[in-house]
Amino acid sequence: MRLFAMLVLLSLSALAGCATGDRGWSGEGATPFDTAQADCDAKTRELAAGKVREDAFDACMAGHGWRRP
Repeated sequence: MRLFAMLVLLSLSALAGCATGDRGWSGEGATPFDTAQADCDAKTRELAAGKVREDAFDACMAGHGWRRP
């Protein structure tokens, strides 16, 4: 359920993001990039490398207001 909520936020964020952030990410009203990145790194650290971790990281970043271009 948590992953579903993060994916919904990612979708909504993709529609709303305007500001350009660090490393090509963009967001509007987002948590500071370094803070969001550190939190999402910590939350996804235990996942196996690959698509699952990347998707979880992106969903976490979306929860902080960031999306990839």
